[in-house]
Amino acid sequence: MRIQMTPKTVRRILSADGYLDLGMPERAVAELDKIEDAGPLEGPVQLLHGIALKQTNNHRDAITHLEKAARIMPSPIRRFAWRELVDAYKAVGSEELAAMAQKLGGDDDFQLKIALPFAQMTLNIPASPKAV
Repeated sequence: MRIQMTPKTVRRILSADGYLDLGMPERAVAELDKIEDAGPLEGPVQLLHGIALKQTNNHRDAITHLEKAARIMPSPIRRFAWRELVDAYKAVGSEELAAMAQKLGGDDDFQLKIALPFAQMTLNIPASPKAV
């Protein structure tokens, strides 16, 4: 069975990324909540959702999304989700989990770029969290 992505889903992902760039994580969460089935873009959606929730200081919910992203994204990319989890785990007092996430995230400097179908652009997610 083939899963079809809709241009509407891609627009919502791009909107959420734009809201994060503008320091409006609540609006990013609202856009991501409207996505019913992201299909093969579920990993990036979970990652963006976790990042946005982290920026609203909703660390417990952020952890849920970031852990899901870390499970479903391909091996080299999942390291980005683990890096995002470090601060979220620390914020809820889980130092052991933060240390594990730090180890799984690695020390390499990289930037995540996600090419989106139906769009002439990519999501550029820096290795370090965006300042709010």
